[in-house]
Amino acid sequence: MAAPIRRIASIRLLRAVASTSYRGWARSMAMLPPPRVFLNSVPKAGTHLLMELLRNLPRMMFSGRHHALRDFSMEPGSPPEHVPAIDLDAFDRVLRKVRNGQFVTGHFEYRKDVELMLDRRGFSSLLMLRDPRDVAVSHTFYVTGTERHWLHRRFTETLHTPDERLMATITGFSDDEISNGQESIGQRFEQYLGWLTNPNVLVCHFEALVGPSGGGSLEESREAVRAVAEHLERPLSKEESERVAQRSWSQGAATFRKGQIGDWRNHFNEDHKEVFKQVAGDVLIRLGYEHDLNW
Repeated sequence: MAAPIRRIASIRLLRAVASTSYRGWARSMAMLPPPRVFLNSVPKAGTHLLMELLRNLPRMMFSGRHHALRDFSMEPGSPPEHVPAIDLDAFDRVLRKVRNGQFVTGHFEYRKDVELMLDRRGFSSLLMLRDPRDVAVSHTFYVTGTERHWLHRRFTETLHTPDERLMATITGFSDDEISNGQESIGQRFEQYLGWLTNPNVLVCHFEALVGPSGGGSLEESREAVRAVAEHLERPLSKEESERVAQRSWSQGAATFRKGQIGDWRNHFNEDHKEVFKQVAGDVLIRLGYEHDLNW
């Protein structure tokens, strides 16, 4: 019974994002040591996985806050390729409500003004990345299976097969009468790459963190945990890192659909591969997932 119980507990924690009572309780927790933490991620890159790690670190807790950059847009409804003005004052008010020892999660494409605001407020930042091919697969399954997602009708009423849906996720698509459009997977990742130049941002890779249950190694996950803990001023011994890794990446704690490294190979056909190389092949190389386009 332990695994289902932990899974339910994790899901409930995620639902607490919208709970004002949880946020109020979190704001009352003023005795934790710094820093405050901004957990940023490309959508479907493993946000929940990194959340589990932080929750298992000593004297660290979730603030109850999750935001996307569009939450602060001053130009709602602007097309995907347009960079809208954002309400920095509203963003600053959110940051000031996060206490020491707490983390806020978000999907924030790179912007210099956001970077400066985080630095000004003394946040330690993490950026979660994953092989864009696996992100494309995860995104496709998530949208198809999630009725509340803004693209669900598009993926189920206009796109009729798994191959069509995956191809649309890769190439992107324009607005229609059902929904707004979406950029290609390459464009979506490109918008996050500016964070890689900030020395105050620790880049975390899903493949290093996931451990044996996801096709990785315990040693690599342990070292990744230690790097995160040190970045957040909560250093762990080798033994402590292994315990945190095992607790965080257990199947009972995982909230992602499958969480396997290289699952894209089970879903990409030759057409998917060719188109992906055209729209995001350079991103794969820049992120170190491939050396060239011969894959």
